Parts: sequence; C-alpha cells; structure tokens
Amino acid sequence: MFKCPKCKKNHAIKRGVKKNQSGWIPRFWCKNCGHWFVDRKGFENFRHSSEVITVALDLRAKGLSLSDVVDHLDQHHRVKVTRQTILDWQNKFGKKLKSFTQTLTPFLGKTFHADEMFVKVRKEWNYYWDCIDYKTKFLVEDHLSEVREDREAIEFLRKIKLASPELPETIHTDCSYDYPPAFRKVFPRKNIHVQYPAWKKKFKNNPIERLHNTLKQRYKTFRGFDNFKSSRKFFDFYKVYYNFVRKHTTLGFITPAQAAKIELNLKRNRIRSLIESLLAFFKARIWLYPNNLAY
Repeated sequence: MFKCPKCKKNHAIKRGVKKNQSGWIPRFWCKNCGHWFVDRKGFENFRHSSEVITVALDLRAKGLSLSDVVDHLDQHHRVKVTRQTILDWQNKFGKKLKSFTQTLTPFLGKTFHADEMFVKVRKEWNYYWDCIDYKTKFLVEDHLSEVREDREAIEFLRKIKLASPELPETIHTDCSYDYPPAFRKVFPRKNIHVQYPAWKKKFKNNPIERLHNTLKQRYKTFRGFDNFKSSRKFFDFYKVYYNFVRKHTTLGFITPAQAAKIELNLKRNRIRSLIESLLAFFKARIWLYPNNLAY
C-alpha cells in the first residue's frame, strides 16, 4: 500500500502505467477516495525525467555553459530544452536543497580557513567570501557582497558563527584590514583569529585557495554573471553540490558531507537521491511551496 497525497491514507495501490515526455511511469489509485496520481519522488510537475534533470544539474555544476548543457541533452538524451529551462532547474532545486541542507548538522574540525575572491557581475567586481573546515573540507558558510568593508566582514563572520555547531579553535585568514575589527566584534572573548603577513612565510591558507581555483574553473565559462541575484543563486546551488555531491580526492573519494558524518546514504545518482531525501524529510505541502523555507 502507498500513501495517497489527497486523503493522506495508506490505501493506494499501483494500477497501470502512464506515458508522458519523461517516459512510462506507474499510476496509483487510492481505494479510500478514488484519487489517481503518479509518484515521481520530488520531480512532480516536470515534463522531463529525473535522469535528464539531474544530468543537466550535474553538468552545470561541473562548469558547462547553458548552451553546452542544452547541446549535450540533445545529442545523448534526445531531449530538446532551452537555456532558460536549465537555469530554472538550477535555481529551483538549488533553493530547495539549500533549505534542506541547512537542517543538517555537520561534525567539523577545530581549524577553519576563510578568504574572499573577486566575482564579476556585469562589468563590476563583487566579492565572494567563504569559509571551509580544514579537516573535512566542508564549506561551512559563504557570503556575497558588492563591496569589501568591515560591515560585510562582520556579516560573514556572523554567518560562520551560526552555521558552526561548535566554535573552532582557530580561523585562518589573509592579512586583509577588514578582518581584525570584525573578529573583535563577533568574537569579543575568543582569540581565534590567526593571520600572518606573507613575508614571515608562516601563512598557510592553501585549502581555501584550492577551493577558489575550483570555483573559478566552474564559473569562468559563464563570462561573468548577469546580476547580483543570479550570482547568489548559483553559489547557493554550488555550495550544496560541493558539500554533498562532489567527491574529494584528499578525503579518500568521499564527499565533505560524509567526512562531516552526515549520513544520507545517497545512491549512485547523488543529486536525485538528495532530492528524494528532501522529499522524505519535508511534508508534501512544504515541498510544493518552498518559498516558506528558503531564505
């Protein structure tokens, strides 16, 4: 017996199949209320199959442009979609998965690395702040701003403080002038800030710089972002991909989420399994209206 989405009773049974653009899918009929429905496990109201959608999301996270993703789906899956469709999938699932992953608690190490890098939005340079855990390579928190100043550094550190189950012993940064006053504001009783000038040859912020190389490799094909909002949506999507989908070589080919002891038991198609885990966690009413959760 299966659960009916209308009457919420476990009185539904399989009865026949239905064909649409995504292929043949089983139909269900509820003995209690007579309601017919299909169960696509998080991909309801989508014309294309979950395999096509997750392939497009995976290629997008790997750095392919929208045109290249469209061409790949046309050649290998015989599916014709537009670039706007791919972008809508990225933004929609990125928003839902962000809401879900924020409910999970990672077990992190005692040393964080934080830094910022330039991101081109139209003709202007914006700043992307991020922080990772040295032990698990887990991307703890990120922040996007139009300027680099004390106020933005304080907001960034507050996000790190809220996202960390336990405060780290040290947070390594470069010698930017924005960090010291921000640390005194956010961590007034904790001496956790570590920074060295480059000439002392003690500064080791390689883990976060390696992450920046990965990020630049991903979004360089975009030729910059159209606006601040679209750049924020991409980094929200990529943060979930980096922590829960992308395997890390130095971790023994496991994801940072697995290294942080977040066991979701994802299957081979990790994006689809993550979406199915999201559906199982949230109620159907909230799943259909994700704006109530994402922020």
